[in-house]
Amino acid sequence: MIYLIIKLPISDHLIMESNNSSLKKKIIYLGSLLLLLTIFPIWIIRGANPDWRLINFALFAVTLLNTSYIIYDKGGLKMIKLYSFPLLFFIVSIPWPLAKDLQLTQWLQQKVSSSIVDLLLLMEHQAKLEGTIIDVGVFGQIGVDQACSGINGLQASLVVSLFLGAYFGLPVFQRISIVFCGLVISLVMNLSRAFSMSFLKVKGRGDLLDSPLFSIGSWTAPNLHDLAGWIETLGILILVFLIAKIFCIGSVHRPIANMVSSWKNLKFTPPLSISLTSILICTSSAVLAEFHFRKNESDLIDTKRLVLSLSDNEIVLKTLDIPNQVAAQLHFEEASSIQWQDRFRSLPHPYGLEPIINPQEQYWQAFEANWASGGACTAVLSTHSPDSCIPLTGLTQISPRVGELPNLIPLKIEGREVFFEIYEFSRNNRNLFVFRCFWPHKLPEGQPNLFPRGGYSFEGRIKSTLEGRRNVGGTMLALALANVDSPQTAISKLQTLANGRLSFSAKENQ
Repeated sequence: MIYLIIKLPISDHLIMESNNSSLKKKIIYLGSLLLLLTIFPIWIIRGANPDWRLINFALFAVTLLNTSYIIYDKGGLKMIKLYSFPLLFFIVSIPWPLAKDLQLTQWLQQKVSSSIVDLLLLMEHQAKLEGTIIDVGVFGQIGVDQACSGINGLQASLVVSLFLGAYFGLPVFQRISIVFCGLVISLVMNLSRAFSMSFLKVKGRGDLLDSPLFSIGSWTAPNLHDLAGWIETLGILILVFLIAKIFCIGSVHRPIANMVSSWKNLKFTPPLSISLTSILICTSSAVLAEFHFRKNESDLIDTKRLVLSLSDNEIVLKTLDIPNQVAAQLHFEEASSIQWQDRFRSLPHPYGLEPIINPQEQYWQAFEANWASGGACTAVLSTHSPDSCIPLTGLTQISPRVGELPNLIPLKIEGREVFFEIYEFSRNNRNLFVFRCFWPHKLPEGQPNLFPRGGYSFEGRIKSTLEGRRNVGGTMLALALANVDSPQTAISKLQTLANGRLSFSAKENQ
């Protein structure tokens, strides 16, 4: 009897702990399951908007919370705190929202280029700013592109600053201070590099920027421009490291190197039921999303590829390099940029070679980019529209007015109507007209090839998801015509160009 009286409370206590533990596991599993169910809506939205970088943050949040559930199940809040920084640190690898990234990059380009001009003028050198292009008179022009904006240095300094603050185990205030110092260092280092390159150009040594410093056999050393970029990156890393070491002086910190490591902390796995459920939900989400889009694309008609033909002896061609900034923004499968001019308008080459394009006469430039089906969303072109990029080169936009949509020009190509947007720019009483169209691989019967719109509004993205409109691939063709007197003349010459040089290939788009 005494034994029973003593044992009963203990047994009840054990039963209560067992029940609490079982209830906690059920809550954790339920929370994990609810998170996994969000994979389907996220994945189907991603199918219609693969360029929407906020989707990356949503997927990261689901992964982070699900991992945190498992960690909490194994070791409670203490283990969550232990793993919090390593898990959150992965967020620095997620690309910034594309539109904001472009806006920040262009803002930095403008600030860097204007600062360089101010410094050159203080040193009594000739310099004039046209957009983000610096005109240094007889020595030519200096372009401040994406690499010179400092955006890459900012991102690198942020990663290094956060890592070093955690590695040295510094208090929160010191960590924030290191991040701030890293951002300042990256901006100063980038401005110093850009100014040094510009100063060499002003001194008539611009050839050093693009020419290899030396070569040994078949190996060629990098040019001064690329070498300066590496020096800038290395300088940022060294200076941020020194700043972090300085903050260690006199502060209470616990470097990771002084801690006893236990690899057993990494030896845990989620329960088999959660693992199998995760595989099932993720696989089902991908299959259902593909079925949704294929069902809505079944009524689309395959189109033939729009082709620009420049293979004849009546024109002078010049192939241009595509800036890395443009390639990084558009994520195309393939692209080309070409200038051409009627041979009778061109200038003879001083050494008797192929004639060169006369910039004072009428000439064309084409930029063509192609996307495969399911690749980057064509709405990404909204960030690289002529009205957002060309003014950076110093031209003034005439039409359309800021905030308004461009006019559409219908062209007849092999009996089919193709719509082009028209933009007009001006500089020094010279006009530049830009015609742009997007020709998708698939189109609903009877629907015109309108340029993708609304890609960067929440409503537009959700609507494209519900309607099953994902990127079906296509070709973006931008044609720029320089040195013509009026929009009417430019449109007339565009139609002449379409009649003679634009056609649809016999092979349908894949």
